[in-house]
Amino acid sequence: MQGFRIRRWFLIVLLLWAWAPAGQGSPREGVGREDSREGRVLEPDEVARILDAHLQEIVNDPRKRVEVRDLRGAETVVLPAGTLSHEVIVPEQAYRGGPLSATVIFRINGQEKKRIRVSARVELYADVVAASHFLQRHLEIQEKDIQWVRRNIALLPNDVVLEKGEVLNHRTILSVNGQEVLRKGMVEVPPLVKRGDRVIMSVENQRFKITTWGEAKEEGRRGDRIRLVNLSSKKEVVGKVVDATTVRIDY
Repeated sequence: MQGFRIRRWFLIVLLLWAWAPAGQGSPREGVGREDSREGRVLEPDEVARILDAHLQEIVNDPRKRVEVRDLRGAETVVLPAGTLSHEVIVPEQAYRGGPLSATVIFRINGQEKKRIRVSARVELYADVVAASHFLQRHLEIQEKDIQWVRRNIALLPNDVVLEKGEVLNHRTILSVNGQEVLRKGMVEVPPLVKRGDRVIMSVENQRFKITTWGEAKEEGRRGDRIRLVNLSSKKEVVGKVVDATTVRIDY
């Protein structure tokens, strides 16, 4: 009877040992990744967010929103426990968007633990000013002539217009199609004096001041020197534009 009990006890122990989960109490595949939970595991999408945030800081313009596309080279980063910090190194022209190569350095407690090289396409979205309809050459732009549109400005010239004030009351120097995005190089400050305008020509110094009527032979903005014809003597003179009605003649 005693021998039967011993054998039964031995059988139970043997069965319990056979049913225990495989590998329990010994290293198994993937343990390194699980142990890293005491530290940090960064997936590729987290690397993308780090790059996105860094580029947004470089752009430093609340009107522009960065979007990182087609990220390549990003990998799962496994780091030990400790205080995590990172550094992103990008080319100087990264703020413009477009194709980009970057280096991301991960540090734990200030010590470099991982460095990866990634590439991406950076899109930079902003509301820009566009023509609301066809604008003819030399049109002085008013509010009704423009509208806001959302565009990836990484694909546009650097002088794209982001503020209405940069074009309102300015004059187009060429014709512009409807919906076309406006650039600073498309407009100019309208001249105060236009060719053919009748203006007051002023000649003065500390002792005297003489005024007479003249006709502008060319247009000019404030401070520009233009040619005029004295309507009394019919002689051509040169003067500096003071305002829309006055030109100070050289003396």
